Amino acid sequence: MTKKLLTLLLALSLLPGLYAQTGLVTGRVADKESGKPLPSVTVKTGTQQAFTDADGIFSLGGIAAGEAIVEFSLQGYEDIIQRVTVGETTNLGTIKMTPTFIADILSGGLAEISISSSDSDDDSKGQNISGLLSSSNDVFVSTAAYTFGPAYFRMRGYDNDLGSTYIGNTPISDVETGRTTWALWGGLNDATRNKVSVNGLAPSDFSFGNLGGVTNIITRASQHRAQTKLTYSLTNRTYTNRLMFTHSTGMMDNNWAVTVSGSRRWGNGGYIEGTYYDAWAGFIGVERRLNEQHSLAFTAFVAPVRRGMQGGSTQEAYDLSGTNYYNPNWGYQDGKVRNARERIMNQPVFLLNHYWKPSEKTQITSSVSYLFGETGTTALNWYNSSDPRPDYYRYLPSYYPSTGPEPYDPAIAAAYADRWKNDVNVRQVNWDKLYQTNYLANLEGKQARYIIENRHNDQKQVNFTSFINHEVNDKIRIDGGVEYNRNTGSFYKTLHDLLGGEFWIDVDQFAERDFSGNDTILQNDLNNPDRVIKVGDKFGYDFKLHQRSANIWGVANFSSQKVDYYAGLQLTSTTFWREGLMRNGRYPDNSFGDGEKYNFFDYAVKAGATYKVTGRHFIEGNATVMTRAPYIRNSFISSRVRDAVVPDLSSENIASGELSYHLRAPLVKARITVYHTLFKNQNEINSFYHDSLRTFVNHAMYNINKVHQGIEAGAEVKITSAFSAVGAVNLGNYRYTNRPDAMITVENGSRPDITKSIYSKYFYVSGTPQTAGSLGLKYAGPGFLYIDVNVNYYDNIYLDFNPERRTSTALAGMEPGDERISGIISQEKLPSGMTLDASIGKSFRIRSQYYLNLNFSVSNILDNQEIATGGYEQMRFDFENKNINKFPSRYYYYYGRTFFLNIGFRF
Repeated sequence: MTKKLLTLLLALSLLPGLYAQTGLVTGRVADKESGKPLPSVTVKTGTQQAFTDADGIFSLGGIAAGEAIVEFSLQGYEDIIQRVTVGETTNLGTIKMTPTFIADILSGGLAEISISSSDSDDDSKGQNISGLLSSSNDVFVSTAAYTFGPAYFRMRGYDNDLGSTYIGNTPISDVETGRTTWALWGGLNDATRNKVSVNGLAPSDFSFGNLGGVTNIITRASQHRAQTKLTYSLTNRTYTNRLMFTHSTGMMDNNWAVTVSGSRRWGNGGYIEGTYYDAWAGFIGVERRLNEQHSLAFTAFVAPVRRGMQGGSTQEAYDLSGTNYYNPNWGYQDGKVRNARERIMNQPVFLLNHYWKPSEKTQITSSVSYLFGETGTTALNWYNSSDPRPDYYRYLPSYYPSTGPEPYDPAIAAAYADRWKNDVNVRQVNWDKLYQTNYLANLEGKQARYIIENRHNDQKQVNFTSFINHEVNDKIRIDGGVEYNRNTGSFYKTLHDLLGGEFWIDVDQFAERDFSGNDTILQNDLNNPDRVIKVGDKFGYDFKLHQRSANIWGVANFSSQKVDYYAGLQLTSTTFWREGLMRNGRYPDNSFGDGEKYNFFDYAVKAGATYKVTGRHFIEGNATVMTRAPYIRNSFISSRVRDAVVPDLSSENIASGELSYHLRAPLVKARITVYHTLFKNQNEINSFYHDSLRTFVNHAMYNINKVHQGIEAGAEVKITSAFSAVGAVNLGNYRYTNRPDAMITVENGSRPDITKSIYSKYFYVSGTPQTAGSLGLKYAGPGFLYIDVNVNYYDNIYLDFNPERRTSTALAGMEPGDERISGIISQEKLPSGMTLDASIGKSFRIRSQYYLNLNFSVSNILDNQEIATGGYEQMRFDFENKNINKFPSRYYYYYGRTFFLNIGFRF
């Protein structure tokens, strides 16, 4: 009896160990064509994840014993999903991954599209490539990145600032806006192809993460595939030609690794007239392996670019010009196209990384980076002269009925339309007229009437990051780190071109009418009154915005046979202030020198768990509560002329949760997620030129609350060994949930600041399709032949609204039931639309070590030119007549049929 009892107790004591038994999976990953090892491959099962090293070796621990599904993914290669029986130690041998050249088409082509969805100087918000940074082996994310991108689709409706981007382990986002400026490494596709992405709220091992996920672009030279590659691309999108060269040695026997890359992109006109393109790019990465524990890596890259910008216009202008791609920014000068709005950017980045592996279970990665250089956007400016913009509302035929002779004469109205339509000097910028006007001003000894100014936003940014990954045992892993950022943004204008004029005087022309005779108020800089400006001189405004921020974060990850879970905390301190370099005449007491410092202390808490129903079925939940310091861009009301911030400036509050079901099987890969995010206390500042007041007006909304909720799903099903069906859908509901306040300031000081309530509750968040779907078929045949076809649908796209039309002032004097009320306060919904895309790729092996890749893709094959991807209501409103058509909305349209041809040769 005693022996039986002891035997029973011994058996029971083993049960917890059997339940918690985990195993180790190891192996090597190589290129199927060349046999060379592949670094940075993501190896994943459930929530356990590892990456291959420079030799392609991986080790994945903490896996529950028994059957498991292991995934291998790397950008530019077909995913591999393999069923594995996990024991104490399981070696999978060499896993060979097949290159997929369709991925080269997509990442090499769409990543170069960079169009602003607004007419502001900041075009990072409108770029349609944000998803490319977070693309992964997740079906929905990949579809959203490559397929939905041209429709300006934003994951979960989030702005760019809610997805963090790291390059070489250091954050690269613009601290003024929180957004990523992808043009910093434009044209360096091969050198920045390797990346690690985490979607949504899931934890990463290099950062605390963000609501929209986090991506780290790997610049480490030893992690790049050893190769030499030449690429030529031909397209009709933004640029028209591209040449790229990349050479990577991999880690050599002498413990050095080197990667160099360069590119040239150019074109005299892409899909949109006047959008010429001139860009270069260079990259160098050097790594030295000091010993088995330490490696040092240095990276430097730069991508100078000069391009003509697109401007949105009114539907009347589109209809008169006969195309939805009319661009008002350009005109002919001496028979050549000249764009008044050019984007000029040259910001080098330097990175230094230290990789330290003190033990098999611990790795510490430290990085320091420095970004500097110039970024500017040119624009027309004028003094005491007519507006030179060809689609200015007073020049359009629709303005004739309110100004022409009585009675209204249809023949005269038609003549106005014909003149605008058929005379290129009326329809586009008339450069000859601008030069002639300045010539006459010279004869009279007066200042130039028209100039081109360059609005600078130059950054100097230093980042330091250090994070540790420590495996306590096969069930517990701790990740944590610190980050420090020091940024100074210089904001000023320079005189770019006098357009034949002799000089310009630095006074506020907008204040002359209201404060004529008061020389003090007119001065942009009281310290240098009535300064005469020549080309290259600063004028108008000159100030700096300083920011210092630091955070510390940690995430604990736990694994068991049935449940994986984690919890994390981040603490952040942020300080920013304005430094004025000109003493403005309208605000002499708070425009010059250092302003008040604004301090914020914020926290973020997140946690999540994954329940492993089986080795193929997983249920995942993540949640976070956080506060976030306001961005500088949305804090200062009139930063050009004074140090003043929005009322009650404080941190934003965010709460978010997501619940997902994952299916990972050899023939089916799928995910469906429901998400819900609440934003409270957001700020948003818009600035616009008010030609009746003849000055800039700043409209600052604050105390904004929003909800973003919806369902996203994606699935890939293997029909045969060659054919796969792919589908993705997003059903979103992104809305304002309160009535925010707004402070309206007139920059020339002619009117006092006023505060209004904005009746925008239940309005939709603009600038993205809230409903998007795609259904496609993929073929991967013998001889490395790839074909991909997708049908896409977009709906529930809303126009960005003018807050002043949603105030009691806008409806003052109107009787209930007035039919104009609905038009004034309602939000415009843009039409839905469908597109058809296709791509084909073929690889040829020549003498075993040479490879020729041919790829061709066509987007919007049916040439649907009626899909409006977004736009905005003009900020002015006719308060007297309540006429919403006097200042009509401006729109942007989905490109019609475009193509991308890519020819690559590597060895």
